Amino acid sequence: MSAGAFEDDGDAVIEMDLLPPRWLDIQDEVTEHLDGATRQMRSLEQLHQKHVLPGFDDEDVKKREEQDIERLTRDITRQFQSCQKAIKRIDAMVRESKQQGNISKGEETMAQNLKISLATRVGEVSATFRKKQATYLKKMRQINGMSTPLERSSTPVNTSNPYTDPSMMEAESDRQISQGTLLQTAQQKQRQMHAPNANEALISQREKEIEDIAQGIIELANIFSELQTMVIDQGSMLDRIDYNVERMAVDVKAADKELTVATGLEAWRKEEQYIASADNARTCASTAISAGNTAKRITTCRK
Repeated sequence: MSAGAFEDDGDAVIEMDLLPPRWLDIQDEVTEHLDGATRQMRSLEQLHQKHVLPGFDDEDVKKREEQDIERLTRDITRQFQSCQKAIKRIDAMVRESKQQGNISKGEETMAQNLKISLATRVGEVSATFRKKQATYLKKMRQINGMSTPLERSSTPVNTSNPYTDPSMMEAESDRQISQGTLLQTAQQKQRQMHAPNANEALISQREKEIEDIAQGIIELANIFSELQTMVIDQGSMLDRIDYNVERMAVDVKAADKELTVATGLEAWRKEEQYIASADNARTCASTAISAGNTAKRITTCRK
């Protein structure tokens, strides 16, 4: 507890010197959106099952069901879009922290790991919803007498390339099938213009419902692909960060070793200089002693 931690009324106030990173709040935000989407997906699935059953409900009942289905589908898709936007904010927060100089390598790695974790979670739930929508679209196409589109390709993919992951290929397949559905409904509308039908209003209503489902699947496929790309790219970035950290550790060890060697060489050099100085001193002393002895002998001879 820091100084000044008591108010005038005597109540203690705890001051936190360190706060958790802001991006941790995004985890709670994404979890809340996913929980809401999961609840709505269960309600939507029940409506789907009821709506495709043959029955004698009047058109007003069917129309209300379609409106409820459209509303729930739109709300669920928005939940995933909100998750996607929230995850993208992590990068902005990291950049801002870098500019302010108050983020460590460890915190940056933690932020990137959180981003991967959240993108993976949202991708998995959105993929489940997209597959349910694709199944419902197939049933609606059959009810409306539309030809069955091509199923997902079972052609083996190059597993060494992360961008050809089976889940990515499934998303692309759903996107293409939905785009084909939109094209098919547009062609049906053209034919109906030249050959009016007594049930034209009902047919148009069903076509609009099919178009909305197909367009929603395309949006979901786009969200999933972007999230998966985010995971792949972020994983590569973490690999680079880990490599740089390891490289830095190796460089530090090498520098420490060089410093130790240099320190040893310097000590050896000083020792050699000391020995050389001592030798010089001894040599000078010997010379002086010899000179003194010579002088004494000369003096004795003169006497």
